[in-house]
Order: sequence, then structure tokens, then C-alpha cells
Amino acid sequence: MKNNLRILSITAFAISIPALIITDWYWKGYGVLWMFIFLTVGLILDQFRRLIFPDSAVSPVYSYRTNKLLNILSLILFVQSPMGLIYGNRAVEHRGFWIMAIMICSAIGINQIATHKFRYTARR
Repeated sequence: MKNNLRILSITAFAISIPALIITDWYWKGYGVLWMFIFLTVGLILDQFRRLIFPDSAVSPVYSYRTNKLLNILSLILFVQSPMGLIYGNRAVEHRGFWIMAIMICSAIGINQIATHKFRYTARR
């Protein structure tokens, strides 16, 4: 399972560039969206691999898993924030910057909650 998640993660990273080219070829302006979606999927799969199979013994396990899940949500918001800027401006004029700023600030807040509220210790 660990190797399958690693292979799927690498595959998602590898698909992102062809997805950009092919999608932009047929639907102008949406290739970047699909590239970022595949990059996000690759990062999420890699983080799930680390969540399910930690490199060292962790204690308490509940805090570790909650911390990692909140960090995955934070990672999604960080990586997708440029999409908020690009497509937010297309949807509502001059609101893309604020959508991106809200996504980044939310990600920072979630990351801080994960760090301070759900602490864990790792032993090798």
C-alpha cells in the first residue's frame, strides 16, 4: 500500500504537465487549473502515505492524525490559492486577490491550530 501511494503520487505529478498542455489546447485558459489539481492530488497522496505509514513511532496517535489531516487541508488551501486569484478575477471582477488572501490566511490559521492544539511526539 505504501508503494502504491508513492507511485500514484508520482503519477499525479507526472500527469500535471500533459494535463496543462492538452486542456489548454482544447479549452484555452483552463490548463493551469487542471495542472494545479493534479499537483494537489499528488501532494495529498504523498501526505496520506506519511499519515498512514509514519517514519517513526508517534504518541498520541489521535493528535498525530488530526495534526496531519489539518496540515493536509492547509496544504490544499496554499496550493490552490493561485487558482483563487486567477479564477476569482474571472468570476467577480477585482475579487481574486481577496479570495487568494483569505485562502492563505485560512491555511496559516489552520496550520497554527494543528501545531498548537494537536501536538505529538515522534520517537525513532
